[in-house]
Order: sequence, then C-alpha cells, then structure tokens
Amino acid sequence: MSAKPNWSTRLNRLIMRVLKIGIVSVLLLTLLAESLTSLPGDPIPISHPVASLQAAFSLLAIGVYIFYRPGRKRWIALTALASLAMTLLGATLIPGRGIGGAESLALLLLMLFAVRHWDAAPGRWVAIALGAAIASIGLRFFTDSTSIFAGTVMLSMAMSTVIGFGAYLRSLDKLRRETQEEVRRAERMELAREMHDFVAHHVTGMVVLAQAAQVTDTDPRKAFADIEEAGLAALSSMRRMVKMLRAEDAGAGVNPLGDLSQIEDLVERFSREGTDATCFISPDLAGKVEPEIAATAHRIVRESLTNIRKHANDARQVRVVVAAAGSQGLEVSVRDNGRAARKRLVETGGGIGLLGLGERVEAVGGQLRAEPRPEGGWEVVAWLPHAGLEAHTPVPHTDSSSSAGG
Repeated sequence: MSAKPNWSTRLNRLIMRVLKIGIVSVLLLTLLAESLTSLPGDPIPISHPVASLQAAFSLLAIGVYIFYRPGRKRWIALTALASLAMTLLGATLIPGRGIGGAESLALLLLMLFAVRHWDAAPGRWVAIALGAAIASIGLRFFTDSTSIFAGTVMLSMAMSTVIGFGAYLRSLDKLRRETQEEVRRAERMELAREMHDFVAHHVTGMVVLAQAAQVTDTDPRKAFADIEEAGLAALSSMRRMVKMLRAEDAGAGVNPLGDLSQIEDLVERFSREGTDATCFISPDLAGKVEPEIAATAHRIVRESLTNIRKHANDARQVRVVVAAAGSQGLEVSVRDNGRAARKRLVETGGGIGLLGLGERVEAVGGQLRAEPRPEGGWEVVAWLPHAGLEAHTPVPHTDSSSSAGG
C-alpha cells in the first residue's frame, strides 16, 4: 500500500503546469516580438550584435524561471548580474532600442522567488542585485530622460508589488514551519511519556516469564528462549520509539496512549452523536500486538473519526476495521459515505493532523493511504507491521456493502 495523490491534487498540479506553460509562452512571444519588430526604416533590433546578446540572456532568464527550484538562488544571482552587464553594454554601444521587455518580466518572476526564499544561499544580496537589474533595464528601450524616469517608476511599482507578494508567501511558509515544529515538539514529548509505558509493558512480561519458570516444571531452555524473545521485542520497541524521538521530522500531532481495546470506545462515543458507526477488531489480534503498534492504530482511528466529524457532517455510516493483513502486519481502515469528506479534505490537502498521521505510521514502518472512495465518501487505510501474527487472509481493499458504509 503506498500513498498516492488524489484527483484534486493531480488537478492542481495540472493547472499549475498549464499556468506555467502559459507564462513561458507569453515571455517567448514577447521576446520574439521585440526582437523582430522595429519602426519603418530602422533595422530590426536583433540584427545588432549586442541586442543579440541581450536576447540570449533574456532566454537565460526565462530558462532560470522554468527550471527554478527552492534554494537555487545562485542561478538567480547569475541572471541578475548578467542582466546588469547587458544593460550597461547596451546603453554604451546600441544607439537605438535594445531588447529587454521579456527579460524584465522574467526578472520580476524571479524576484518573487528571491524574496520568498530570502535566506537561501548565496544570500540576501541576490534580491538587491535583482532589484537593481529590474530598475535599470528600462535604459535598453527608453531613450529620453522623461521616458526613462516614467519607465523606471513603472518598473519600480511592479517590483514593489512582486516584493510584497513574495514577502506574504514567505510569511506563510514561516508560519507553516513554526506550526509543524510546534506540534512535532509536542509529539516528541508525548512519545517520551509513552516510552515509559511501553518499556514497562515489555519488562513486566519478562519478569512474569522468569517468575513462571521458577514455580513450574518448564524446560529452562524454553523459559530462557521466551525471555529472550520478550527482550528482543522490548529492544525493537525501544528502537522504534527512540527513532521517532530523535528524528527531526518526527510525526506531527499529539498522540495520547491508546490500544486496540480503546478503539471500540472511540467508535462507541462517535456513534452516540448520531452516526451509524460500527467497529470490528479481529479476535486474533487480542493481546498479540506490540504496544507502539496498537497506539498507532488507536491514533489512526481517532484522527480519522475527528476528520469525519469536522469535514463530513453528512456521513451516515462509518465502518472501522482492524484485522490481520498477511503474516507480517495488520490493516486499519476507516471508511465513511459522506460527500463532504470527499470535497473538503481534497481541497485542504488533509491538514496537519493527516500529515502527522502519515509521518507517525511511516515512523513505525507502516504505510498510509487517505483518499476519496470511488463510490463516494472517504477512506483512510493503513498497514502496520506486526511480526507476531500467524498467517491470515488479507483484508479486502474495499467492500461497498458492509465495511465501506457506502
């Protein structure tokens, strides 16, 4: 089971690609038009060697915009310095009009990236150099002092608008990072508290095995083997917990300690609010699931029910299933038939809670899928590793009549 983007995410990506293709097309058409058009009796601008260089560096600016990725500000710096050099060269050697309209538009788009990623290497001076290049590029196609002044003012106003929008996007990025870091700190604190319970669980089991071996006629080798198995399980559990605590991107969202038995209580409380919610937990799992895996399953159900209550008020049926999935894992599924869940969660992308849920599942070695159901509604399905199960038949992917609630 692997997470895959839902149809709304794919549609958004498609729209962004089409928008980018449209912007690039406008830039290229603008460059072509200003390179090949001139006043009657004048040579076309691109016929001058310096103007040809300016057209080539305009293509460079457009290319940097096309292939820019966060953190690649060195290419923006190169483009800004090259643009300044071409402007100075053109003002000195071209008596008439140079080429720079498309380049100025591309530089404005790059200014948006430079401000948004203000602290990225090679530094903040990149935005200053880019601003100088944009402000001075009017010298290429404005000839008299009046038009130069007016053109510089227009470019400065456009640049101010772009800078403001870039600063707004930067503030949103900063707020998102701070929010995620805050919930991650809370998660690590909660995991530290859970570790005590997990370790106590395993150590208690080892003590019980040792006490039982003293008062029964159990083969010592069998008793030591059982204690060894319990000890290895404890070490495995501690490694997973420490990994989640030490990871910089540990799962977001606070997770109170829970187990499989408490899942039924969650569903029962949820059904009291007017929704037909049912829960099935395979009897084969009773007492055989590691505490951290059980707590993760509890977290999945809790977060899913919370999302249904928040985003799918029209859901009338909810089906929760926890069952063995093969010999090495278990499957946790929460499915509903609410139309609003399909609409709202797709538009919002799931939010911090769903993001943290996915990170928590991955931290214990599992996989999560959350997406709309073809027959309507929403489903959250997770596979969690569990080596203590006997071989079982995997749970079917969907069941629109009984388990899906559709």
